Amino acid sequence: MKRWSTREVARLAGVSPATVSRVLNQRTSVTPDLAAKVRAVVRSLDQEGAGQGRTGSVRKVGVAFPRRLQGYDTDPTGGVFYGQVLGGVDDVLHEGGHEHSLFPYDPDGPARELVSRQMARFDGMILVGADTTDELAREAARRNLPVIVVDKQVRGVDSVVSDNAGGAEEATAHVLAQGYRHLAYLCETFADPSFAARRRGFECAVEQSGLQDVTMHVAELGRGWLDAPGILADLFNAPERPLGVVAGNDMTALHILAVARARGLSIPDDIGLAGFDDVALASRSDPPLTTVRVDKAEMGRLAARRLLERIGSPDLLPITITMHIALTVRGSTHLRR
Repeated sequence: MKRWSTREVARLAGVSPATVSRVLNQRTSVTPDLAAKVRAVVRSLDQEGAGQGRTGSVRKVGVAFPRRLQGYDTDPTGGVFYGQVLGGVDDVLHEGGHEHSLFPYDPDGPARELVSRQMARFDGMILVGADTTDELAREAARRNLPVIVVDKQVRGVDSVVSDNAGGAEEATAHVLAQGYRHLAYLCETFADPSFAARRRGFECAVEQSGLQDVTMHVAELGRGWLDAPGILADLFNAPERPLGVVAGNDMTALHILAVARARGLSIPDDIGLAGFDDVALASRSDPPLTTVRVDKAEMGRLAARRLLERIGSPDLLPITITMHIALTVRGSTHLRR
């Protein structure tokens, strides 16, 4: 049984799929040197597959994540969210006997250079993080390097995302139902597509509520919440109470909770808080955090399965897999009226 695809041979040999096809069909229009190179790659793949004693050869997968994520905690994968995504990736690849390597990269670096360096190392790449640039994902696809993006949708490239807008809309509708009428959506940056989509969900919920007495405020706190002190001071000093805050993610919500408690504000009577992601700390805060649960490990598993599928069948049309979410209601939004 053939254990490779024409595009896989083309990528490893550094030629076009058409050249591989001509060699395999014994056409004479290919130079002897190129033909010998293609045949050597085919022999190598055949021997690798036979040595594994399985229906498919061992795949080497590169898992790339933006270097920024290293700054969130001691986990080099960014920890609380992406760490679980990578756990799901590992589950699938380990079970199939495949290999993977993690490496950080600069999203603003030259995409062509990065893809060129990785093509010789890996059979495919998983690009993790909303920082992933469209240029990088599309360059990999253009160079016939199988690729999938996690936590960002890139048109024309396989992607796995969560229902960001729908999740924020559901969380905001819950906050409104609890009686909060002064609302704020706060996140690190609107440049992040996930946070931008959650802002749209927040605004949509307010609009669809039909309530006339709702005030709404949106603000960016900066990467690492660098701009948070001034923004939160202005927000907390405003006379409107109680304030319902929908945060772009749980870590932002927990940061806001800590600042509010330090200022002597009561959660949830002065400030109601809802997050997004349902990280482990969300259920352990005081009070426990209302949030939107995302199955982060399953995102990783889906990404790994789809990448292996694409490696084996390169002509598949790209798809976007959208993970459903679940609102998890806890004490941080339980307004006592």
